[in-house]
Amino acid sequence: MTGVADRFVEWAASCLKDSEEGVSYLLGRGSSEEQWARHSIGFVAGDFDPDPSFDPSHNSLCDDPSRRDAWCDTCRYRRWSSSWEDGGDGKKVQLVGRRVSGSVVYPLTSYSGSVVGFQTRSIREKSFDTFMCSKRPEGFFFGTASAIHGIWSTGHVALVEGPSDQMTVERLTGISTLAITTNTLSSPQSRFMRRFVKRAYLFLDTDKAGRDGTSAIISRHGSDFDVIDVPYKHQAYKAKDPNDLWKRIGDDPMKRHLARAMGLM
Repeated sequence: MTGVADRFVEWAASCLKDSEEGVSYLLGRGSSEEQWARHSIGFVAGDFDPDPSFDPSHNSLCDDPSRRDAWCDTCRYRRWSSSWEDGGDGKKVQLVGRRVSGSVVYPLTSYSGSVVGFQTRSIREKSFDTFMCSKRPEGFFFGTASAIHGIWSTGHVALVEGPSDQMTVERLTGISTLAITTNTLSSPQSRFMRRFVKRAYLFLDTDKAGRDGTSAIISRHGSDFDVIDVPYKHQAYKAKDPNDLWKRIGDDPMKRHLARAMGLM
């Protein structure tokens, strides 16, 4: 039986093809339809209200607000994704899924291909949100399921801060690319990198948080594998990340710029 994250990702992916808003947003970020399918990207175009009785971890403690640690993933999702409205007579009505309505869905996967959560990005405001399954012993990223075979065969990986950057760098460099959801690596992600990576190209943001994250990765992993801080910032443009620069210069100039920045031409 699949978990709630798998079911949500599958449902959201089925909604994307019929959503002009979602398709327009993704095309405007320079990603391709092939990437949407390969990464199971989706869009929240309705309400997804899963039945907790299908979750094998569902239990009597799921109704106890003080026992969040014991809630099944389905009940956690229902609470996480809900907004509340006045239903009259002073009663609040729970609207499951409304919190992420109108958002693009980016699955977060482990090296074994398991969906361990997902990140949502509202297309109406710059707002990210993340839901994670309660049991996730492996390191996870956006893009892991499709990138792992390339990482196994070459030992090379490009590391970026978000899904839009991931798809830009992946599409224009051909290098297996992973996206973290913050500005640095978690402990499980660090273990993943030590286990599989021989060379990492860092494309983290050019703001202070991104530079701090870059410095932390170099400090922590500089002796574990080759770490290359890619100077992708174009001298003529002030771009904070790869996708931002792509919006300013387009495919071919960006492809050449990245190749030069990585020392590949």
